[in-house]
Amino acid sequence: MFKSVLLLGHFRGIRIEIHVSWVIILALLLVSMSAGFQQHYPDWSLPVAIATSLVTALVFFASIVAHELGHSLVAIRRGVPVTAITLFIFGGMAQMSRDSERANDEFWIAIAGPVVSFALALLFGLLAVLTADWYEPLPVALGWLSLINLIVAVFNLVPGFPLDGGRVLRALVWKLTGDAQKGNDTAIASGRLVAYGLFGVALWNIMVVGNLIGGLWIMLIAWFLLTMTQAQGRMFDLRERLAGIQANALADPEVPLVDPDSTLEAWVSHQVLPEGRRAYLVGDRRHVLGLISLSDTRKVAQAEWPETRVSEVMTPAEALFHVAPDAPAHEVLQLISEHNLNQVPVMEDGRVRGWIDRQQLLRTVGIHMELKR
Repeated sequence: MFKSVLLLGHFRGIRIEIHVSWVIILALLLVSMSAGFQQHYPDWSLPVAIATSLVTALVFFASIVAHELGHSLVAIRRGVPVTAITLFIFGGMAQMSRDSERANDEFWIAIAGPVVSFALALLFGLLAVLTADWYEPLPVALGWLSLINLIVAVFNLVPGFPLDGGRVLRALVWKLTGDAQKGNDTAIASGRLVAYGLFGVALWNIMVVGNLIGGLWIMLIAWFLLTMTQAQGRMFDLRERLAGIQANALADPEVPLVDPDSTLEAWVSHQVLPEGRRAYLVGDRRHVLGLISLSDTRKVAQAEWPETRVSEVMTPAEALFHVAPDAPAHEVLQLISEHNLNQVPVMEDGRVRGWIDRQQLLRTVGIHMELKR
């Protein structure tokens, strides 16, 4: 199966991932930087320009990871869990399992990323000065890294979601009014204003300046910001409506179970087809060994189903995502969305208390939201 996200590694329990769209911006950077270096430094050979561009681009993306780690480490220090950092076409994003519960925490988490970028800009700038008389590509690359980190810091402080400045604005309004919702609404409105402003700049570049490529690029950034702002608004609204609803209220107590020694043929014939379910927990309520779904049967030729036990092809329990009975509904939704899950067991003290199916969850959430209107 094609994966849109590739795992690079872990740092203090945080997954570091790259989205396939990252390759696009890497290629664009390499082409534009190589051409720019050769234009401004005609004495450089093509291999030197390409090598300098590649190393500089990789250090730049390491700087983006450092920016997101700034957010993440402050978040963890303030009690907000962080699951992953993902690099994608427009930069990076730290995935936090929940929002801050205090305005002060929101402020310091949001400001940490730009502070790291400002510090990196200063560091690279100083190194560029110190190495000015060295091998020319080195101070040139360092100078570029200083400038781009400064741009990242300043741009991220623009006061509108989903940028860091939007979260800073949210925290300040929240702190001044004591109302988190007012902070959300202000930051979302500001984010829309920023996006519409960028659309205007893009059109001006295309129609007045005649800069088609630059205008289209700005328009793409504006579209991304507007989309993310609207998604953030929907998420805040959803969390507000689902406040107080826990996983145990969404779970089906009738948990589908299959014996680990059952063969694939027996499982499909006697349980899957008659009951119309696609996935089952393997074991019993007191001791879950894993989970098997119809997709797991693709690992084995159908002719081998009579001799293959479900325990041989299941996903083991230690690799399963599960939630506690008191987990907030919005966290369950986020878990299912982030990992594209079709079912989540509800477990407590190693025992299964229920079973949340993706489609049933969406229907149940829809009903709850209808009743709260």
